[in-house]
Amino acid sequence: VKSQILLKFIMFLYFTILLAFIGLVYSDNEFLPNGLPDHPGMRAGYITNYTKIDTPVVSFTNSSNTLGSCSYSDTCSVSGYTGACVSISSSCCSTGTVTSGLCPGSSDIKCCTQSTCTTSSASGTCMQTSLCSSKGGTSVSGYCVGPSDLQCCITGTVTGSYGVDVSTSISSTAASCFVSSGMSYIIPRGYKSTGSVDTNVCTSLKNAYTAGISVRDVYMFPCPTCSASASSQLSQLITYLNANCATQWSGRVWLDIEGSQYWIGSTTSNKAWYQNLVDACSTYGVTCGVYSSSSQWSSIFGSTSYSYGSSLSLWYAHYDSLAAFSDFSAFGGWTSPHAKQYIGDTTLCSVGVDKNYAVSF
Repeated sequence: VKSQILLKFIMFLYFTILLAFIGLVYSDNEFLPNGLPDHPGMRAGYITNYTKIDTPVVSFTNSSNTLGSCSYSDTCSVSGYTGACVSISSSCCSTGTVTSGLCPGSSDIKCCTQSTCTTSSASGTCMQTSLCSSKGGTSVSGYCVGPSDLQCCITGTVTGSYGVDVSTSISSTAASCFVSSGMSYIIPRGYKSTGSVDTNVCTSLKNAYTAGISVRDVYMFPCPTCSASASSQLSQLITYLNANCATQWSGRVWLDIEGSQYWIGSTTSNKAWYQNLVDACSTYGVTCGVYSSSSQWSSIFGSTSYSYGSSLSLWYAHYDSLAAFSDFSAFGGWTSPHAKQYIGDTTLCSVGVDKNYAVSF
């Protein structure tokens, strides 16, 4: 009898240890640090007791991007939209969709997706840039809390006019694509910094004209260190345009004033050369504008207060991805701009371009 009791006790002890071990293994293997199960049932939308859940697993990225007083540390995803884990009590998701159970931390931190955002030109919805592009929208940074690819997506009609400048030849296919992408003007390079006409310019202008792009200017990157004078270089460009694509050219030349390394070196000499270039516009009866920025202007001419040619239209550069003039600070005698190059060195329609904004070009 004693041996039977001892045998039963040993078997009870064995099965107790075995069950404890099995429980430990399943606990370690089925749950992630955030407490969410990681197995096919979870990917299908179910947890281990087959209770349906409506939200996917959180994907975590550590960051510290902020917007006003709101910040985030992790991302989340709901119905294909990337969102940010933010404080609800701080009104960081007052215009978005709030989803509980997707964010670590206190109960106040919840997933915020599809927040309404308002740029200077239009209102939109915060979403990842790839999703915005698939919807035919334009992404504008600086208006959404979250990672760098979570931006304000604007679709439909947007206030203002948009265009591109290019330094390569534009095909008819690319020109048509520009039109479909909402570009209403194009500015191809007409003169190179090496001191010669860019003979691709008329091909681009002709294809843009055929595609229906309404404004077709050119820009001139002059060569102050070349033997030819400023007046002579402008003359070369105008002569070429009039001889080869006068009908397709809108008649305006933008004088590209940037890169102190391309200039003579002395601010006094730089001013003299530039003034000769500006004066040549009147000599040849061509409409000119100036492309530059406050920093480039100062580095070439020694001061932002130098104002020769300020009666010409200004096209300034500031790569802040913002299609608006709210960032503009007066320089060179200009108190308001005509256009802004707000995104540089990007791709549109498989062509390397800079993107530009104007209220009316």
